[in-house]
Amino acid sequence: MKLLEAIEKIPDPRMEGKVKHKLSSIIFMTLCAVLSGCECWNDIEDYCKTKKEWLSKHVDLKSGIPSEWTFRRLFTILDPKIIEALLRDNAKEIINKGKKVEQIAIDGKAIRGSKRSKSACLQSVSAWCNENNIVLAEEAVEQKSNEIKAIPILLESLTIRGSTISIDAAGCQKDIVRKIREKGGHYVLGLKKNHPKLHKSVLEHIAKEGELNANKLHDKFDDNHGRLVRRRYFGYDVSKLSEVADWEGAKSIVAVETISSKNNDPNGKVSSEWRYYLSSHHHKNDKLPSYIRNHWGIENKLHWVLDVHLKEDDDQKAERKSVRSFAILKRIALNVVRSHDPHSKRSLRGRLKRSGWSNDYLLSLLTA
Repeated sequence: MKLLEAIEKIPDPRMEGKVKHKLSSIIFMTLCAVLSGCECWNDIEDYCKTKKEWLSKHVDLKSGIPSEWTFRRLFTILDPKIIEALLRDNAKEIINKGKKVEQIAIDGKAIRGSKRSKSACLQSVSAWCNENNIVLAEEAVEQKSNEIKAIPILLESLTIRGSTISIDAAGCQKDIVRKIREKGGHYVLGLKKNHPKLHKSVLEHIAKEGELNANKLHDKFDDNHGRLVRRRYFGYDVSKLSEVADWEGAKSIVAVETISSKNNDPNGKVSSEWRYYLSSHHHKNDKLPSYIRNHWGIENKLHWVLDVHLKEDDDQKAERKSVRSFAILKRIALNVVRSHDPHSKRSLRGRLKRSGWSNDYLLSLLTA
């Protein structure tokens, strides 16, 4: 019941004496509505009217069902950081009962529908726990800023000692590396030409060392989704390269070659691509390929699901605070669904639908 208890403790920003509906009741009803597939304030009001009898068993509805304008007004004035704190606390509770956190993937996402003529679309940076398939925390990217400034703030709020942080090339920055090492974490960071001297030095070192079996970490074929793909991973010790001296804890470079062809391509075209990663792990650490592959879980299991199943990119609410809070509630909803019976064979889509159909199942999610 800790999630519901945490909702009860959220301070009400509204003027005392002019409140008809309890803050905790509105947030509880909104979370239930999001879990049931609602996408806008009108949806939430209709949902609550339909579920009034069931909701009245769990929240105070003496003043009736709030109107869509009441929901809208509340989330317009409520600081999204309060809902973000709710996300963090709920994630910590799940982690305490779940698997040990070995890898945290960090990546940014934009809410496309929030773009306006005088303002860019809202963006945030998420921390994704690979082992438990949940969002650990989020940090908003401020207007006229970028992910590079938001990532250290996000890292500061996380417990990362003993975990490996994976970030794409946008997060391959000396300050970010320093922060990860200060907090006792390891890192695997995408390396591209945004650091030309380091990139050039790494390529020269790899060319000198060669693609030898002694450096090979992994070599495997995948024949899925109409494509045949071969991935080769090579680890190289770069701890003595002068160009990595300023990168705290840097020990290795992982070179990944992806060779792919489409099964139904009449021309038999084969493409090859190399990618490079800077890491604080030893160059022969056999977990390095997994860290690189698992990083994409934040794209496939979070960002894709938010856009396809929860229609996040379609959210065109006018008030930016409410868009942000609604987005975080969707992440809480995913955490709640994924942490409930994690070994279930029912698809995530099926479980989201079931939460809208079954009151008992919905309550089991919220009280697990």
